[in-house]
Amino acid sequence: MTIHSPQDISVTAAAPEARERLRRYAFMKLTRDFDSRFEALLLTGRVSKWYSEVGNEATTIPAGLALEPGDALCTLHRDLGAILAVYLDPARAFPGFGFGAPDGRRPEPEAILRRLACQLLGKGEGFSQGVERSFHYGYLAPEHGILHLGMISHLGTMIPVAAGAAFAFRQKGTDRLSINFIGDGATSTGDFHEGLNMAAVWKLPFILVIENNQYAFSTPAHLQYAAERLSDRAIGYGMAGETVDGNDPDAMAEALARAVQRARSGQGPTLIEAMLGRMRGHSEGDDSLKVVPPDELAGYLAADPVPAYARRLEADGVLDAAGRERLDARIHELVERAIGGALEAAAPEVSVAMRPVFAPVERNEKDDKDGKDDKDQGEKETTYIDAINQALREEMERDASVVLMGQDIGVFEGPFRTTKGLHGRWPERVLDTPIAESGTIGIAIGASILGHRPVVEMQFGDFVSCGFNQLVNVAAKLYYRWEVPCPIVIRLPSGGGVGAGPFHSQNPEGWFAGTAGLKVVCPASPRDARALLKAAIRDPNPVMFFEHKFLYRRMKQVLPAGDDVGVIGEAKVVHQGDRLTLIGYGASTWTCLEAAEELLKEGIAAEVIDLRTLVPYDEETVLASVKKTGRALIVHEAPVTLGFGAEVAARLADVAFPWLDAPIRRVTYPDRPVPYARVLENALLPTKEKVLAEARALLKF
Repeated sequence: MTIHSPQDISVTAAAPEARERLRRYAFMKLTRDFDSRFEALLLTGRVSKWYSEVGNEATTIPAGLALEPGDALCTLHRDLGAILAVYLDPARAFPGFGFGAPDGRRPEPEAILRRLACQLLGKGEGFSQGVERSFHYGYLAPEHGILHLGMISHLGTMIPVAAGAAFAFRQKGTDRLSINFIGDGATSTGDFHEGLNMAAVWKLPFILVIENNQYAFSTPAHLQYAAERLSDRAIGYGMAGETVDGNDPDAMAEALARAVQRARSGQGPTLIEAMLGRMRGHSEGDDSLKVVPPDELAGYLAADPVPAYARRLEADGVLDAAGRERLDARIHELVERAIGGALEAAAPEVSVAMRPVFAPVERNEKDDKDGKDDKDQGEKETTYIDAINQALREEMERDASVVLMGQDIGVFEGPFRTTKGLHGRWPERVLDTPIAESGTIGIAIGASILGHRPVVEMQFGDFVSCGFNQLVNVAAKLYYRWEVPCPIVIRLPSGGGVGAGPFHSQNPEGWFAGTAGLKVVCPASPRDARALLKAAIRDPNPVMFFEHKFLYRRMKQVLPAGDDVGVIGEAKVVHQGDRLTLIGYGASTWTCLEAAEELLKEGIAAEVIDLRTLVPYDEETVLASVKKTGRALIVHEAPVTLGFGAEVAARLADVAFPWLDAPIRRVTYPDRPVPYARVLENALLPTKEKVLAEARALLKF
């Protein structure tokens, strides 16, 4: 590596402000040259896709430089400059330019640049080992002071997640903050509103930078929004906002300094709108730049912020021609070494494709007892709903990182009173939220990434559809993508039989059981409700926890004393038999038990299995029973088409065929919404009589 001594560099202004400006330019030029090299690689087929940052450098680099060690950076695909500003120690990246002593904190510049290039080329040495494309990866290295959360393709989605990182900082009592970027097009998304609104209501240390190039993908601003300035939206949220010339890195640095001061002093979030010129298409080669009128495009190109800033520094005496030449040489050296090495790097090992979707669960000896050695809690029976409340209280006592979020769960204590007594004891950890399912789940995800264990209550399970994207595209995929745990629990009061109609009675567990990376739990008894909720909260993975409303106050049980923690992924034989296997979960377990008791009166011993957990699915327990009985009947309240029973049936058809004496059958809800009138709903629900009729038919084979 060529090291230039300070006397070799012509920097005619030595004041701190001059050094800061020179540092901005160094990163701007490095970003431009790194980006341009990938544009060239796209033309030669060495990279399949490239989203250029050309024209955004004066906005992204000041944002990255505004961050301190331990702050969080959440980027999109045009924020390479912010990434480089956070990853690289300027003293080592640009030695001899008066940037002080090496910080001793961050990785060697050549090494981290090479790893970044490997990531962008899909090589095995990249941050995601080839799993993630371009800038979708995450790099969380707290030992280096770097907390970088990447993007997903659904723009706007990461705003609540970045706000969740800010929430985590606030809960820990630190002065750290998070910065997120968004384009003008994605300001129309629901997550933009939900994320900013919650950040403002909770006064989170959060900065959102809008990179407004006025054309989104290809749609001009006047077809996207009617406001004169996007920053005007800030006042509606009760937060600070300003519009800045995004081509002026000094103006951006000043605006960001104001925003950082507000965030660190507890004054809440800031919305910064950076006005930019559209100098490239949405992605290179997609021809979307044609929507910019030629004369307008020519103006943007003439005002290119990188050479324009170099000229300003020369005019202000900050950098002379010799210094600029030497800086260019150092940048060329960094870029060519990084990209040249990455081009020669090996492809990912094929085995990476099958790396785990779930983080490993660590169970201690106390957990493994599972209450087996504990005495019961006297003779008092506990309802299902009180078992849920006990689990929440016990886990909050045990672990200060557990926080509860949801609508009306605070002073009101929830529509079903599952959070009774908790807000009064922990007002800072039992948090009412706006009606914002997606925003709440996104904030929970961001907080979980940084060490919290959020438990989010959906007021009704049906409403989880409003947060679907955060669950299936962020939470579910996170460990596979980044190998970072996401310990969140989504509590879902679900199910029918209570005359609540089509929007308060659904059984949506099937929506999530087919999404790799989500655990799905459906307890039937008060003991399992408590034990499995405790296990879910301790699990390092996202858990969808379905609580059947019909069971809330109808089912009672004497619970064991002590720390009774369940095991997610284990089914249970709740009734022994050898003639027929009835398989259920949630409320349908009780329907199966009622049918089994009736069959026993006829001399027929039916075995009943309570799945308890759909994902992971306990195939071993189910298979062992069906091998013994030769017959299987699956019962659930979810619809027949693609309900979880279809998966159970398919698995049994595959592995249990030699032992079957009859077809595998299902008793389920038909493919219909849930009607309000009880007489109509009862006609559709799986009942004991329907199970008995199907069981008797199976026994005739």
